[in-house]
Amino acid sequence: MAPRKRVLVPPDPATLDKPRGRGRPKKDPNQQKAQYKISARERARRSVQAKLRNATKSAAKQENKVQAKRKKVKKLKTSAKKIEDALRGEKTRVVDQGDLTDLPGAVEELVDGSPVIFRPNPGPQEEFLSAPEQDVLYGGAAGGGKSFALLADPLRYCHNPNHRGLLLRRTLDELTELIDKSKQLYPKAFPGAIFREAKSTWVFPSGATLWFTYLDRDKDVTRFQGQAFNWIGVDEITQYPSSYVWDYLRSRLRSTDPELQQHLCMRCTANPGGVGGWWVKKMYIDANEPNVAFGAKDLDTGKTFVWPEGHEKAGQPLFYRKFVPARLTDNPFLMADGQYEAMLRSLPEVERRRLLEGDWDVAEGAAFPEFSRSRHNHITQRIVGMVLCSCVYIFTICFGEWNAR
Repeated sequence: MAPRKRVLVPPDPATLDKPRGRGRPKKDPNQQKAQYKISARERARRSVQAKLRNATKSAAKQENKVQAKRKKVKKLKTSAKKIEDALRGEKTRVVDQGDLTDLPGAVEELVDGSPVIFRPNPGPQEEFLSAPEQDVLYGGAAGGGKSFALLADPLRYCHNPNHRGLLLRRTLDELTELIDKSKQLYPKAFPGAIFREAKSTWVFPSGATLWFTYLDRDKDVTRFQGQAFNWIGVDEITQYPSSYVWDYLRSRLRSTDPELQQHLCMRCTANPGGVGGWWVKKMYIDANEPNVAFGAKDLDTGKTFVWPEGHEKAGQPLFYRKFVPARLTDNPFLMADGQYEAMLRSLPEVERRRLLEGDWDVAEGAAFPEFSRSRHNHITQRIVGMVLCSCVYIFTICFGEWNAR
């Protein structure tokens, strides 16, 4: 039986409304509220448009799902390749915890069963090494593993030939200690890594470099002018009397590599006190609560740096900071026999509170050295009010210089 053929008969012009004009259709007074009288032609047109919209939305959703799956597959392949290279020890032995999270549990069990060169201590050290913020301070008590964490942090990018890192200390003697520690770690993490003594630079098999140098005078920071680094670190940053060095180094933070552009990092460590303790405390500790990211603020005005009007990111912070507090109790290796803790407890009160408790509020020579943020935070506003209207002696509570190292 032959299929039926539909023959379209031109509609009677008398049954069609006039061609659709602009504006909303006229309401029919005989119809219920919000009901409009539309022509068959208009009804058909709207039906086609609705179907096209639904089909377009459905196609867009499917395309987004496909793109998301492709990204996931690419990420899994990259993570698997990194783990494989690390287990073979050919290019690198660095394993990122984020890569393990993406892969099946059997892979993590395999890695856990392998010899481990360095594993961050759970808590602050792990928080510091996994922080995605651009500018992070790891500061507080002595013995928390800050310097070793600073050495380990740039290793996550040393597989990239375009990686350029810079690690600073105030004096050459202090820098020598960092270099000695790096020689214990880097060749094991990246077989074939070479330290070039003449240039004080680590060169990794991929071609990535990490420059160890010192800066004893603030004005000498301009010798980095014209250079670019995607990772910048300063150990014991409170040894610099002002934020000039740290602010200038931010102008050197850049990269043309697409991967590294997404992970530009500035990392610093510090103990409370020091000639620069005042500005470090103001920039990181007073700006927000610990372990919580916040928009970077201007040190003078206290206002958050934001993108200007007219920019696609208008109103959003330019970049984020975070303060990760360090404690001696987070380092099980130094806490094991208690000897180092005993040495810190034997210090004078101001030094003890800085180096053992990681207290940023104590100031040497202050009117109330017993003040503690954790115990007296509820009276902080009242004391500030006294400072503004009382004698100069109390003035040192909030604005005195911090002199301990």
